[in-house]
Amino acid sequence: MKAPTVLARGILVLLVTLVRKSDGECQEALAKSEMNVNMKYQLPNFTAETPIQNVALHKNHIYLGTINHIYVLNDRDLQKVAEYQTGPVLEHPGCFPCQDCSHQANASGGVWKDNVNMALLVDTYYDDQLISCGSVRRGTCQRHVLPALDPADIQSEVHCMYSPQADEEPSQCPDCVVSALGTKVLMSVKQRFINFFVGNTISASYPPDYSLHSISVRRLKETQDGFKFLTDQSYIDVLPEFRDSYPIKYVHAFESNDFIYFLTVQRETLNAQSFHTRIIRFCSVDSGLHSYMEMPLECILTEKRRKRSPREEVFNILQAAYVSKPGAHLARQIGANPNDDILYGVFAQSKPDSAEPMNRSAVCAFPIKYVNEFFNKIVNKNNVRCLQHFYGPNHEHCFNRTLLRNSSGCEVHSDEYRTEFTTALQRVDLFMGQFNHVLLTSISTFIKGELTIANLGTSEGRFMQVVVSRSGSSTPHVNFLLDSHPMSPEMIVKDPLNQNGYTLVVTGKKITKIPLDGLGCEHFQSCSQCLSAPPFVQCGWCHDRCARSEECAAGTWTQDLCHPTVYEVFPTSAPLEGGTTLTICGWDFGFRKNSKFDVKKTRILLGNESCTLALSESTTNMLKCTVGPAMNEHFNMSIIISNGRGTVQYSTFAYVDPIITSISPSYGPKTGGTLLTLTGKYLNSGNSRHVSIGGKTCTLKRVSETILECYTPAQNSPTEFPIKLKIDLANKEIDSFSYQEDPIVYKIHPTKSFVRHVNIALIPR
Repeated sequence: MKAPTVLARGILVLLVTLVRKSDGECQEALAKSEMNVNMKYQLPNFTAETPIQNVALHKNHIYLGTINHIYVLNDRDLQKVAEYQTGPVLEHPGCFPCQDCSHQANASGGVWKDNVNMALLVDTYYDDQLISCGSVRRGTCQRHVLPALDPADIQSEVHCMYSPQADEEPSQCPDCVVSALGTKVLMSVKQRFINFFVGNTISASYPPDYSLHSISVRRLKETQDGFKFLTDQSYIDVLPEFRDSYPIKYVHAFESNDFIYFLTVQRETLNAQSFHTRIIRFCSVDSGLHSYMEMPLECILTEKRRKRSPREEVFNILQAAYVSKPGAHLARQIGANPNDDILYGVFAQSKPDSAEPMNRSAVCAFPIKYVNEFFNKIVNKNNVRCLQHFYGPNHEHCFNRTLLRNSSGCEVHSDEYRTEFTTALQRVDLFMGQFNHVLLTSISTFIKGELTIANLGTSEGRFMQVVVSRSGSSTPHVNFLLDSHPMSPEMIVKDPLNQNGYTLVVTGKKITKIPLDGLGCEHFQSCSQCLSAPPFVQCGWCHDRCARSEECAAGTWTQDLCHPTVYEVFPTSAPLEGGTTLTICGWDFGFRKNSKFDVKKTRILLGNESCTLALSESTTNMLKCTVGPAMNEHFNMSIIISNGRGTVQYSTFAYVDPIITSISPSYGPKTGGTLLTLTGKYLNSGNSRHVSIGGKTCTLKRVSETILECYTPAQNSPTEFPIKLKIDLANKEIDSFSYQEDPIVYKIHPTKSFVRHVNIALIPR
């Protein structure tokens, strides 16, 4: 009964080996031809003492808002030229925001707090000035006047933007701007005034006298010493009882034409556990926020399935956003104009009933004109819900569903009221699931020619650059690990139309300057990848490497032609009768520029004979073809591969004549299970081999060039049968194997023994 067990194990080992071999076909060649994502680059960078929160640009200077510091860098090599300390700050209940409370350091109630920069803005309307708002001093701001001759000087003239007024209610503080829990501030110049649009995350733990508002619009006083609300409707607040259970995270804010927009992540309803993304819109001249509307945004991935309805995945949590114009190519694809504003969003799937993102991301593009059209289309339909987190479920707005609204423009009416729409505006992932195993955390875009290029960052600190296309076929042409910290949503693009254009990216305490025109060509390891890079990268193939034309001193530089490259061929021999399927691993097989793979002009020759190509199984990295018969043995035959533009020759293939010189043993029991060893030459040639005895399969255990082992099958009676070996189309008949009666044991002697070594005799009949 042992033989069958051994037999089963033999089958299992062989099958596992074959499966692994099949799964791993051409994987080494593929890896060698793929883009090198482990390149290291020397890029201008600066590392602050504490994490960087915000970045602003002005006149060739970069301003960094961090914890307790503001830094000024030059934009050429990111060298520090100035620094201003903003904290720690002594907070005391008896101190106003602009007062120096250091003399109360030993008084009870005084606490030293770090000042986290929550907003950093450059204003050039009144003066050139940097406005910074921090987490201390009730969220007030400071303005740093920037001298015309020295914009790096941020400490010579600093003003606190707080002016308490006696007639104000204690709970009203228009100068209290930002929340330490999270803030987005948008500055806009309208009708000769500067307005600040602010979205704050607030909680029940905030003291009432902080008077921070969830969303608000305030005007900068002409005296520039603070702000003012224009009406008592210039702000909206989440009700105190919902502030802890219904947090709102403001992710991004922007202005487009006549409207202000905020993007948020919040629970779907007051009682829901799941989260989603919303877009908020109101008119930029609406100081009373009467035109306030919000609705869900969804980035989806649709998977088509045979004979079943498509499966739709929703990426519900916005991680980062960027608004810019599209290139002409993308504009045509999404039905937009080159002058339209496009909202690009990086979305992630969250863990169940949580806002915590998983490593599953998608990128969607929302033309702002479509956002507005969607608002207009659904405004008078029965999908309206009152903003219960602002008003409570029993407010009159939650019963009166009559809308008096002209949502297409900004003719604001006082009888309008703020509205939430339940129907989501959906867009499909531009990259068709390509980032299904990555958490994207940042995005910015720029235009090169007709192309739209996205800069993407990941939670692992990886930076990528990729052409944005609705076809979903684009893959990153830049991909390298910049840092071990996540890429911050804070991303800035400077001079995209200029040859020296760059993007600034933040990872923890570090800011790095990356050129928009790419990082050279060395990371492209195959010709086809090199020539498939976007034109603005200016890469071409130089002999055996990817380079720009000025880097190709010795060799021919081309942007049109790729010769095929062979890495390995298996098997390396085939029987004379043919029928063997050759697998040829390498790269640039059938390459055509602007096309993934075109096999129409690919030809494979063995010597002078054609090897029939299996079109359905061939790719740009793997060719499969079936060899024909040969008259004689040939060693070191040339395999010639042509893709219509270039040719390569590989000379380690042979036609051979497999032979069996001996078998051992020559007989065995009729129940089978005998390990039969065939000795000979070229036994591992070809693809498949089959050994049979008496028409039944001898199950293979091991194959080498000179030895083939298999377990004999069972037969009904003791007889001699010839052994037949089939290798692809070659058939060999060799010596016979003799089946004999199974041995019978009548007696074992001795039947017992001391605990020691003893010889046992089996006594046959």
